[in-house]
Amino acid sequence: MSHPFALQVPVDERYRGLAPEVAGKFVELSGGSAADGQALADELAAALRKMATGAGEAGVIDLSFTAKNGHVEVTLASGGRSTVVRVALPARR
Repeated sequence: MSHPFALQVPVDERYRGLAPEVAGKFVELSGGSAADGQALADELAAALRKMATGAGEAGVIDLSFTAKNGHVEVTLASGGRSTVVRVALPARR
């Protein structure tokens, strides 16, 4: 199991792309496949785009990454708004 961590990215599109890459690797380190990682990365990219809308160029988005109870979860928060994206991890055998 991977340790939880936090990341903050500017809303500027040039930097937002970092978070989905990190999320995909975190899924793999937590026991998911590359496809699981890509699924979370895609959902996270969409959530970041939505959260960045109306946030202004100087804003930031706080992300909290956790792996627990059979899934990886990323909580996004910015400007009083928040949302959660998650992907299920395969069951351990």
